[in-house]
Amino acid sequence: FKNIEKGEKMRRIAIGGSAANPPHLGHRTLIEGLLKSGSFDQVVWIPSGDRADKAYQVSPDDRVIMTLLTFPVGWYLGKPDFRIRFTDVYHSNTPTIEVIEEFERLFPEDQIIWFTGADSVVPLEKLGGKCDLETWDRGADLMRKRFCILPRPGYQDPRFLSLPEQFEVLDVAQRGIDSSQVRELVRQGLGFENLVTHEVAQYIKQNKLYGYGGE
Repeated sequence: FKNIEKGEKMRRIAIGGSAANPPHLGHRTLIEGLLKSGSFDQVVWIPSGDRADKAYQVSPDDRVIMTLLTFPVGWYLGKPDFRIRFTDVYHSNTPTIEVIEEFERLFPEDQIIWFTGADSVVPLEKLGGKCDLETWDRGADLMRKRFCILPRPGYQDPRFLSLPEQFEVLDVAQRGIDSSQVRELVRQGLGFENLVTHEVAQYIKQNKLYGYGGE
């Protein structure tokens, strides 16, 4: 991650993450929407590291390879910049607040914005009216950072929520795909190929991931 030269304009860097277990066409569509939105100079995607709430079933190497097979090579060469950061995938997951603070230290002249779905900011009765974001590590600090909130089907439109003023809402195309859905279809021997890239589908089959072939 190269910083801008002194005197150049401030950049807007959007960062987000996923377990990538497996990465699917919903991830690809989301990143494409962010890149084409004109809102950011760089988009960074971070496959997550070990998390207590995730059972990955596959190795970090598998998730790295499938991630690389999900996004077109041309995206890494174009503008806005697209980067994938694999620093977490082989280790424990770095909390969102720490990633944001690291980028703020690396790029003090730029705006650092974390992108996440509307499900993270909708108030939940089970949390006493708080949103999921407030329960993340150092939630109070997170609520003071910049966020890009992406509307999601099935969740309240974030434009009608009382969000902090530094939270922005950006409509980008999204597909209703979940990695758990892909894994379950593979496990049951049902068609999943339309939910991932052809290359990822071939990789899952060849390596018999997620119980493909009854293994």
